[in-house]
Amino acid sequence: MEGSTAHGSRWLSLVGICAVTALVWTTASDISLALPTIARELGGTMDDLQWAVNGYFLAGSLIIVGGKLGDVFGRRLIFALGTLLIIAGSVVAGLAQGVPMLIAGRVIEGVGAALILPTALAIVAVTFTGRERDTAIGAWIATCWGAQALGPLVGGLLIAVLSWQWIFWINLPIAAVALLIVWRATPETREGGAERWVDIPGAVTLVGAIGLVSYGLVKVDTYTPRELGGIFAVAVALLVAFVIWERRAANPVVQLAIFRRARFDGAVLANLIANIVFGAVIFFMALYLQVVEGRSPLVAGALLLPATIPILLLNPIGTRIGRRHGPWLPTAVGMGLLALGCALLLDLAGGYGQLLAPFVLIGAGIGLQITPCAAVAVEDPDGAGEGVASGVYKASSMIGGSLGVALGTAIFQTRARYELERLLAIDDPFDERIGRFLDVLTGSVSIGDLAVPAGVDAQAVVAKAFDVAVAFAMLPMVLFAVIGVGVAFLLRGRSPDASS
Repeated sequence: MEGSTAHGSRWLSLVGICAVTALVWTTASDISLALPTIARELGGTMDDLQWAVNGYFLAGSLIIVGGKLGDVFGRRLIFALGTLLIIAGSVVAGLAQGVPMLIAGRVIEGVGAALILPTALAIVAVTFTGRERDTAIGAWIATCWGAQALGPLVGGLLIAVLSWQWIFWINLPIAAVALLIVWRATPETREGGAERWVDIPGAVTLVGAIGLVSYGLVKVDTYTPRELGGIFAVAVALLVAFVIWERRAANPVVQLAIFRRARFDGAVLANLIANIVFGAVIFFMALYLQVVEGRSPLVAGALLLPATIPILLLNPIGTRIGRRHGPWLPTAVGMGLLALGCALLLDLAGGYGQLLAPFVLIGAGIGLQITPCAAVAVEDPDGAGEGVASGVYKASSMIGGSLGVALGTAIFQTRARYELERLLAIDDPFDERIGRFLDVLTGSVSIGDLAVPAGVDAQAVVAKAFDVAVAFAMLPMVLFAVIGVGVAFLLRGRSPDASS
């Protein structure tokens, strides 16, 4: 497309794409504030609540396949199908009368997200060039993180004014209008010369491997080591089978040559780590503000803003630093800030005032690195196709969010159970009283519903157990961020189109 009309259509298309993308990430994060309310209405333990979050991210294991489908059949078409699935999943979840139906709706939404994210980034990457592409990618990435960051506040507001079901109903009109804009303003694109079929064995083995890894991490605290070993062994076997098959496939799901680029690998790993850390922090801090601090969902969402607003404010600065000095610098600095922020969350005894500094550091750390990493991921697909490159990159977002919540929850529950056993002087870690206190920690049961032994300050027990357990859950997040500083140095070198 050329001329002013084409130019205007590009930016109008970007508006529609960003609107749907915002729904994907708002849907991913707004449920965090709604979980205690949903749990009280529908019932459910911490494990049940995990699936309301992780069911969405687990379906994201399809995201690389979604990128390939866009390259083969048309990115606009697959983007539209994903948007329709977001609408369908929102209807199912909004009508849920129990946790299984809620999870089913979330899984449908997750499949939609897996089709939307890689095709959206691919459309942006092939529609814009040079500095315009950096600007467009920056706007899209800021939308991703901004929506993910503001999701808890949106969820809290909808719960306070209407009901938790409205975190799903709100998706319907926005998705419909945005889809109409994208369909009318976006020309269809696909990978030139791509075969009009998809490598089914490759897709099945890849999705199976990613899905089993995510599932195993969700079940770390409930399955035996032998059961977990079996799950991860099958996942590794499927991944090996995927690599062997892709080497000889005529139309592979992923051109493995893309992973020979250190800059691409660095961008994917950095994005994975950022999402692991951010997913865990938002999940636990949303619970902390409601369960320990006693805040309403709306107030809790507002109190999370110091962790989210810096993402939007620092994003343009990170982009400029990346252009001038290379993407490795804002990524390294960002990871360092993440490590420091998570380290400050190891002690919550000081109340909300103590959270302000770590929240700001975490938001700033995310904001600095997000656009430079995304730009690197799509700068040179090396024959793999923009959809596949985008799919691999955004898969790290979905998988990272799932891993952060799953790993953090497994550590949190294990340590909380031990701490409650000590504080309540109970010898059996599976005593029903400990289970009830664990339900309080998830927000599914209020302290007033507990049968508390004489002389026990239930609020003090809950606060102490949460403080200790979340500190243990944050320790691996500090380690991940420190590793991320080293990963940032993989991003050194020049972009293929640096002169654009």
